Amino acid sequence: MIISRTPFRISFFGGGTDFPAYFRQQGGAVLASTIDKYCYISVHRLAPLFKHRFRANYSRTESVLCPEEFQHPLIRETLLLLEQRVGIEIAHTADLPGQTGLGSSSSFTVGLLNALQAFNGNRSTPEDLARQAIHIERERVGDAGGWQDQYEAAYGGFRRIEFGPNDSVRVLDVDVSVARLRELESHLLLFYMGSECSGMPILQDQEKRTAENETALGGMRHLVDQAEQILTGTSPLVEFGDLLHDSWQLKRSLSSGISTPQIDQAYATARAAGARGGKLLGAGGRGFLCLFVEPAQQAAVRGALHGLAEVRFRFASEGSRIIFSSDD
Repeated sequence: MIISRTPFRISFFGGGTDFPAYFRQQGGAVLASTIDKYCYISVHRLAPLFKHRFRANYSRTESVLCPEEFQHPLIRETLLLLEQRVGIEIAHTADLPGQTGLGSSSSFTVGLLNALQAFNGNRSTPEDLARQAIHIERERVGDAGGWQDQYEAAYGGFRRIEFGPNDSVRVLDVDVSVARLRELESHLLLFYMGSECSGMPILQDQEKRTAENETALGGMRHLVDQAEQILTGTSPLVEFGDLLHDSWQLKRSLSSGISTPQIDQAYATARAAGARGGKLLGAGGRGFLCLFVEPAQQAAVRGALHGLAEVRFRFASEGSRIIFSSDD
């Protein structure tokens, strides 16, 4: 049996510039971090006694004779890409719900690839895992979206990731002290807005509107540089929160589905209670609202958003890794 553990992520700045339709022309960059909330994938050899040869347990259970029969597109295409022939059982569990803006689909794909490669006796680098996951999600399955989630899940840590016109990707450490990162952690609150649903229609609309969104995307790309300068310099950290507010205003303009009246109301309520800034994570329309709030104002913000569930988290430095391996 093999078990992989793959982190979810919070994307702070630059989301949207990691779409190929944009970065192949303009170049893109994101500033993001993995957090201590994870997706776990186990892969176990199935004995030939079963009537089926492959089984997958996620939000439902599928038992099939060959990989082509799986309805779950990421499982199906991953098994087909790796030409998996040995009968196996795949099981998935996670610390947080999927389809909520934390890059869970890519964490699932990267974690599944990592577990399967280890099961088959192969070593995979983070670059291998990220590139294969992008190929599966964006080409084989045909889902719209960018490339940052796969790289964050595979590499982990607080990263600046740059995307070049020739499809080159640079994964860079941010030269920020542990103390500064802990200070940033202490200023961030995460609230669940509910509604676990696919953000694919929003991503598809955003992708179609890349040309008309060029100015806004350029502004979002520029904020990556400003945010990194704040973190690595000596500027007051509240400036990071102000930039989050600026980024959220730009992101809302990319597609009409990114925000909703409920999200707008929650954000306005948080700001009135003392939040400096924030943003909705992921494609939009649902998921988690990340807020930058000075510690002295956090009780007031929590009280104002008492109807929303809060998730406590910390930054995580590791990407996808094998946490259990047994030949038994």
